[in-house]
Amino acid sequence: VPKPALAAEPAGTRTAAAPQTALAAETAGTRTAAPQEELPGDGWATTRTGAAGPDLDGEAAFADWLDKALRGAPNQAAYGQTYLDSAAAVVRWRRRYRGNPKLWNRLMKDKVVKELIECAPVVAACRDYVDAHTTPVTVVDLCSGKGYLAMLLSELLPKDKVSRIVLVDKAWPLNGQDEPLPHQINWDHIYDYYEDWPITLTTSKQDLKCKSSVRGMKRRILDEAPGDIVVLAVHLCGTLSLKALDLFNSHEKCSFLVLKPCCLPGLVHSKRDEVFVVGDHSFDSKEVCSNGRFKGNVWKGPPRHLIRGKFERWARNLERGAKLRGDGVRRLENITVQTEGGFQNAFIFAEHDVPTAPLWDGLARRGRMPA
Repeated sequence: VPKPALAAEPAGTRTAAAPQTALAAETAGTRTAAPQEELPGDGWATTRTGAAGPDLDGEAAFADWLDKALRGAPNQAAYGQTYLDSAAAVVRWRRRYRGNPKLWNRLMKDKVVKELIECAPVVAACRDYVDAHTTPVTVVDLCSGKGYLAMLLSELLPKDKVSRIVLVDKAWPLNGQDEPLPHQINWDHIYDYYEDWPITLTTSKQDLKCKSSVRGMKRRILDEAPGDIVVLAVHLCGTLSLKALDLFNSHEKCSFLVLKPCCLPGLVHSKRDEVFVVGDHSFDSKEVCSNGRFKGNVWKGPPRHLIRGKFERWARNLERGAKLRGDGVRRLENITVQTEGGFQNAFIFAEHDVPTAPLWDGLARRGRMPA
């Protein structure tokens, strides 16, 4: 159940940043932040410091470090502007959490750069979809973790076109709980700064594999959403991807889905001779199951290149599992966000009913750009 919302903010128009040149093509020292709020002082126009990490004193030095880290990201032509705007959002996070170094260090670490890169295709698609709509949507971020994606979208989507963003994860504390338990996600970075988020963020403790939990989520979140619902499902492990598709397929308010699968289903499913059924599609679990997965940052399992074929079959079957209404559209895209041996670059986009032209045109345009 999401934490109760505070008083509604005054209505206002929030315009997403207009596309600019990609980072790789920009002139050093002329970088422009997203238009919501200008950076103080020199902002992005700073001499390169050569700083080596995120634990830096000074906003300009931190921005410079983040800039350099993202200049090495793939797909600069397609997502350079998204990297630019996302980096500016993270600088605003740093400003927001100033005076709370413990919280900031817990959020940052080195993972933030990886998250910005892997979220870029989702952020770009969401902006195209939301910008084209005239009535506010609700965004549901499944298996949100700490909420990097939702936090970015709160900064980058137009405020007047999003009712709220709901962060769904079974590791959140229960609504009404005073303090997170040691095994739960600490929500201080969301609720201690509740009124500072441009678009309202709320958390909801839900287990997608529990039928009663899903029924409650549909009743309290989806049914009560004032408009269409955007379902985001990034880094979903194993059969959680099937659950995300079930949610998108079954609820009439769910309009747009982005699914980025992660780990394959475990071998337990193939040992049971299970057949996976999602939407109107079914497939043998033996085609896709594996016993490999990450523990922390360490891969435990067979050599990763040996399961690449299974992952590709998994992604194709998931795409076929999106059961579309009306003239809906779905597409499986291979977008390079993982390098250095990673191959989990599959993104599944699906929309019910009448396709949103700027969304699908944007996907096609970025797909033609060089990686």
